[in-house]
Formats: sequence, C-alpha cells, structure tokens
Amino acid sequence: MAILIQTTVDACDISPEVANAAVIIQIDRHTLYKRRWRSTAEDGTELAVNLESPVSHHSLLRSENGTLYRIQQIKEDILIISLPQTTQLAAQVGWYLGNQHLPVEVRPDAIILEKLDTLAASLDRIGIPYSFDHDIFLCKIHSHQH
Repeated sequence: MAILIQTTVDACDISPEVANAAVIIQIDRHTLYKRRWRSTAEDGTELAVNLESPVSHHSLLRSENGTLYRIQQIKEDILIISLPQTTQLAAQVGWYLGNQHLPVEVRPDAIILEKLDTLAASLDRIGIPYSFDHDIFLCKIHSHQH
C-alpha cells in the first residue's frame, strides 16, 4: 500500500543536514507539473502524492508517518542557445522563441529548451546556433497569461 504525502516542508524550517538526509524521489518534469501523482522513492517506498500545488526540484515533502522526502528532478535531453553576443542575434532569438510559445529556462549564460527535432531544424534554417546536453530543465509551466 502506498504512503500518502499531503505536506510540503519549507527548507528554511529544517537544517541542511536533515534536508540532505531526506529520502530521494526521482521524478520527471512533466509529473512535477501535477498536484497528484504516484511514485516510488529510492528506498522502495510506494508513494501517493496529493498536494495543494505542484512542487519542483529539491522540494521537501513529509509523509503522514513523518518521513522526509526530497524531490530530485530527472535529467532530460535539452537544447542550449548561448546568450547572443550581438544585438541583432539577441533580437532574432527573442522574436523566434517568443513566437514559438515554448517553455524556457534562462541561465546566466544560456537559454535552455526541451530538445525537439523540429526546433533544432528551425534554428538551423534561420541561423541560430545551439548545442545539446543532458541536464535538469527548470522551466515554469507554460501559460498564455501575461
């Protein structure tokens, strides 16, 4: 039978040592967008998660029996566009990505996107350089609200 988790824990309320000792739950980005999901923790415990709002990478959860769990988002294939060095390329990248309505993560030196073959082909066609990697993609849920 699965253990029910309905509580998140603020990392400020516990010591870093306790947070680091939490049992890991490895989960994909798409599942983290949901409030309700099932998973198996690294210790083999079956979990049924039912939260008020979605959680993210490194979030802490507490089960009804008091066990502390830490979310570890699974790495995925990503596409990386280095931050443009020219104004013209920056405008082109901004215009193109804005019109695609794709979820992005902006890092200090790059724009990160989900690796999509159609996106790579489009970037090739319009001359925007990119590379691929396998990493955690920390984007927000896409919305049309501004």
